[in-house]
Amino acid sequence: MRVKICGITNLEDASMCEELGVDAVGFVHFPGRGRSLPLETIAGICSSLGPMVAKVLVCAPINPAEALQMIDRSNADVIQVHSLDPEGVGEIRGQGTKVIRAVPPIRSEALRFAGVADALLFEHGTPGTGTPYDFSVVPIDACQRAIIAGGLNPENLETAKALRPYALDVSSGVERKVGKKDPGLVAEFIRRCKS
Repeated sequence: MRVKICGITNLEDASMCEELGVDAVGFVHFPGRGRSLPLETIAGICSSLGPMVAKVLVCAPINPAEALQMIDRSNADVIQVHSLDPEGVGEIRGQGTKVIRAVPPIRSEALRFAGVADALLFEHGTPGTGTPYDFSVVPIDACQRAIIAGGLNPENLETAKALRPYALDVSSGVERKVGKKDPGLVAEFIRRCKS
């Protein structure tokens, strides 16, 4: 089971996650959101991390050209988009960039993007709010790589893990205060995912 720790806001937390063995770290670039960072800050953190952890830029570009510009400026490896239609996602992938497309846990939405995105991230409600939901409704079989997000924490991840997704994505569930990851919670989340 792969693990993505999202909402990273500083190099200390990114380095801690890398040392604890996380598979990916996510950086939010949604102006106005609590954990949002400028692309230049994200680039600085990404360039300080090693090659064995994926750096994911979480954003909502208005078109593929903006998406490609954002990924270039951020030094990220992967882009997670909460916007763009299947054609736009395909255009980004056609330029050699890995794409995670966020979708609600609805089969018809998953099927729209399953053939064009590298992975689908299932989240309910407003993105990035950590809204928990019934993970059993995720159409895990609708795509090759399903990532479950939304309200996960070390206590409730077993329900999502039982669905055998490609990865689990957590942000606020491993924080004691907004924007600051807790090493103990991160370590416990990773341990439970990998066991």
